[in-house]
Amino acid sequence: MSIVIFSMPVHSGKTTLLMHWCKQQKNVQGILMPDINGQRMFLNIATQQIFPAQCMDSNTNKELISIGKYYFFADTFKKANNILLQALGANPEWLVIDEIGKLELQGKGFYESVKLIIDYYRNSDRKLLLVVRDSLVKEVVDFFGVKHFALIHKL
Repeated sequence: MSIVIFSMPVHSGKTTLLMHWCKQQKNVQGILMPDINGQRMFLNIATQQIFPAQCMDSNTNKELISIGKYYFFADTFKKANNILLQALGANPEWLVIDEIGKLELQGKGFYESVKLIIDYYRNSDRKLLLVVRDSLVKEVVDFFGVKHFALIHKL
């Protein structure tokens, strides 16, 4: 199975588990979204570069993307999307996207890169690991037209 969906409930430690799992793999690239000191960050798996995803103060001049009570920087989401597309071009053994959720279901966040990456991995011998909270798996699978995938709850 080329597409694997890793799913657990909200705030259950998915990203922490993924960080440990990624360190044990040899050829893995993509984006993780760890919570560091109460703020969501982007982590480029290949370079270990960390940069802010979440804006803690909506009174900013920067363009923001909002979902519920959360605000995210639009420019750093663009940067994260570019990292994902570069990772796709590098053809790693595993490409990890943490996480696909409500933003992507609204055509925001990782939507553009996820759409392209899923299309590519439908016929790939490499593996795509998508992180999706348990309450959104069916909606994400239907929205992106993912027909064949393995659903896992442990790494």
